Amino acid sequence: MPRQRDADVAERFDTGGWQFTPEVVEVFDDHVRASVPHYDVIQDLVAETTDWLVPAGGLVADLGASTGASARRILERHPDRGVRFVLYDEQPAMLDQAAVELRKLASKVGGVYDAMLSATRIQDGPLAHEDADLTLALFTLQFLPRKERVKALRLARQRSAESGALIVAEKIRAIDSRWAEIGQDVAHDYKAAHGISDSAIRAKAKALRGVLRPYPQQATADAMVAAGWHAPEVLFRWHSWAVIGAFASAQ
Repeated sequence: MPRQRDADVAERFDTGGWQFTPEVVEVFDDHVRASVPHYDVIQDLVAETTDWLVPAGGLVADLGASTGASARRILERHPDRGVRFVLYDEQPAMLDQAAVELRKLASKVGGVYDAMLSATRIQDGPLAHEDADLTLALFTLQFLPRKERVKALRLARQRSAESGALIVAEKIRAIDSRWAEIGQDVAHDYKAAHGISDSAIRAKAKALRGVLRPYPQQATADAMVAAGWHAPEVLFRWHSWAVIGAFASAQ
């Protein structure tokens, strides 16, 4: 039997009231790992792509970096590559935590890195970086309406190197209601297996009403193309969760 956790942070929010508050920041890493199926697999996938996509001294721009989990995973994989990071998040508390965690990891692995932190709404800009080798938007665009997604992705494309790449991860909406039903149930099972109570699962679903905006997978790919990215490709898919990659240039 999975160990039931203490009262989940999601239970503090009313219907449609989910926000990334300082209280969420305190438990964010554990919460997202238990809430997003195969979260660590996705982060490992992203870090592995940097073997090809991010050269020594290269730049990773993370749109919606939260506590810097992706940057930490990349730094852990390439401690001697001198990777540069620009981490964007609306919530300064998230970025403060990211800075702390990056310093701790760098001390542990002897890693060399440079990080700029920017409390910016990515759909509004301006973005502070230039010539990103890799742009990430992991579980970020799903909180934006389509027009704002395209705007954020277009701003990111303008700041990408011509040889740069983009990776988007988000919850998607199944087209067929039969798959949607299965996806909802298996996601519930996944969370329960990771110690989240039924009441907390229900509370999170209610808190996200109107806040989380899943679009079909094709709509996400279309938004990437509309913003100027090329050749979107599905890198990972598990029911209602997908990772899609694209490039700044056609070839």
